[in-house]
Amino acid sequence: MNTRLRCCAVVGALVVGMALGPARLASAQIGGGIDTSSLGLEEVELIGSAAGSLPLGSTLGSLGSAGSTNIPLGGTGSYVELPNPPRPRDESIETVELRGITRHGEYEHWLVTSAAMQREIVLEVLPSRVEDEGPAPVLYLLDGVDSIEGNSGWKRAGNLPVRFGGENVHLVTPTGGPSTYWSDWQSEDEVFGYNKWETFLTKELPDLVEAELDTRETKHNGKNGIAGASMGAQAAMHLGATYPELYDGVIGLSGYYSTTDELGYQSIRGAVDGRGGDSAKMWGPRGSDRWKYHDTISHVGGLEGTAVYFATGGMAISEGDRQNYGDDYFDMLQGLVLEKGVIEGAKNFSRELDRHGIAHRVDYGDEGLHGWQTFVDYITPGWNHIKPALQN
Repeated sequence: MNTRLRCCAVVGALVVGMALGPARLASAQIGGGIDTSSLGLEEVELIGSAAGSLPLGSTLGSLGSAGSTNIPLGGTGSYVELPNPPRPRDESIETVELRGITRHGEYEHWLVTSAAMQREIVLEVLPSRVEDEGPAPVLYLLDGVDSIEGNSGWKRAGNLPVRFGGENVHLVTPTGGPSTYWSDWQSEDEVFGYNKWETFLTKELPDLVEAELDTRETKHNGKNGIAGASMGAQAAMHLGATYPELYDGVIGLSGYYSTTDELGYQSIRGAVDGRGGDSAKMWGPRGSDRWKYHDTISHVGGLEGTAVYFATGGMAISEGDRQNYGDDYFDMLQGLVLEKGVIEGAKNFSRELDRHGIAHRVDYGDEGLHGWQTFVDYITPGWNHIKPALQN
């Protein structure tokens, strides 16, 4: 069977699963019969070429059959236009400061500066609304691949004001870092700009947040957690392992925690190069020390003593998937393959944590493809797992 027909056959399986109707979607194990390791390079290319165009995050699925080949990502005309380009670098910015706060419904938007990035950044902030439990921890939330300024996935889909309404915690979400992996890039990129996100997140932002919260009735209790979804999950787990003195708990929602295996490398290329950027400007050539530095599975020892939670979706279509994808079966296939890779990666990561004797909780869903319709199911379990570590 040629590659197009084989892909159409897989999509056809999805159609059949959809035709079963809502009552049977949960049992439609359409992924169980799809062995993505058997896909040929053309099929992998078909899947990988769309990675930058989908708000699905950091994984592409099982790419073992591609070997060491870089997946072709198309010509310049096929690159995906960013929902909003990053703010430009302003070399006059030399300090870290809070320039203003505006109200957006229940959210506060803080306009802050980063000396490391020489730019302004918008933070979505939900301060604790609990008044009788004393100081509260801060939970930093890292977005997925789109990272739209002032309109993160956490804000669009997370229903955080309700979900955390009775929790004594301050929520802080940086925005405007699409496809950056919330990391320090080696050089400026024409598409993604000048990025020193790791420096901002770990060296600049904590003191700024604490200083502002010290002016509030509910202050900061001195403890922090960090959570991420998809691309943000990879970054959150890396930061948790690299800065254990800063983060007491970490949550990863459908993340992939290797940057050096075939899946990790190709998926990152899909998210960066597939959107017109240059992943070599991020961490240098494949196999460099910077790629290894971000490979959390190779330095899990840094998570010792940290409350660790991560979760995945599953291989059955959920009602949320049906509503999210509608009749766009190709995108649904992407979501299936992406989450299949996430599941395999989570199993590998859990085994490595076990090998080092590092306590953690991992939840594997029975259903739910890669996307916010699935991520949100694990926000509350993740928070409940790390919350004790963040309380005084």
